[in-house]
Amino acid sequence: MAVETKLTCKRSDIDYHLKRMEKIRQYADSHGDKRPYFGAIASPVIDEDTKRYALQNGFYVIELSGEDADIIKPDVEKVW
Repeated sequence: MAVETKLTCKRSDIDYHLKRMEKIRQYADSHGDKRPYFGAIASPVIDEDTKRYALQNGFYVIELSGEDADIIKPDVEKVW
């Protein structure tokens, strides 16, 4: 699982992570690695629209709060 960690997560961070996941998949394929890769966004500050956008794009959302973390699974997991 590739996790993008941000102090404050924005929609542009999710777009960047989508591109990065494609690069990870291409690199893995070029080296014969056929394992499935999942993506996640971790942030203590993420607004509802950004969270929804991340989930719609198949990312797990990890909301950090002090010593706790809530992991939200997308309805449809995207596998790269």
